Amino acid sequence: MVAVEKSRVPEMTPEKAQKLFERAGGVNEINREASALLNQWGGDNFKILYESELTKSPAIYSLYTNCETYSGEPYSGTSVAVWYDFPNDNTDGKHVWFIKIEFGNHELHKRFYIFNPNQPVTFNMPSNWFQVTSNIFASK
Repeated sequence: MVAVEKSRVPEMTPEKAQKLFERAGGVNEINREASALLNQWGGDNFKILYESELTKSPAIYSLYTNCETYSGEPYSGTSVAVWYDFPNDNTDGKHVWFIKIEFGNHELHKRFYIFNPNQPVTFNMPSNWFQVTSNIFASK
């Protein structure tokens, strides 16, 4: 049996994340578009967003495409979605909605979570994550 080497997804660092956001149009523009997408699509179910649904969100679409080729090769597992976390004590029983950008392959992937910049964020960040801004988090 021949072992197949898994594609490596390079470690994400705060510096790399900042560069990705700058190349996409900056954190302020990402936040403006994220707020609009969350207002439009945040509801009862998660929503995978396709290119046609990101035409009015060029910064988020740019971030998505930059993540898709983060290691220099396209990842088949790259997606952008309006996602939610389950209620906890800090959310009064309501889902917490955010934009999730996931990239890499099925076994090895990275994520950005972009919470609504106009609402308080209560995200219990895992130890292998870091905070990009007050409402944006990234997996290492």
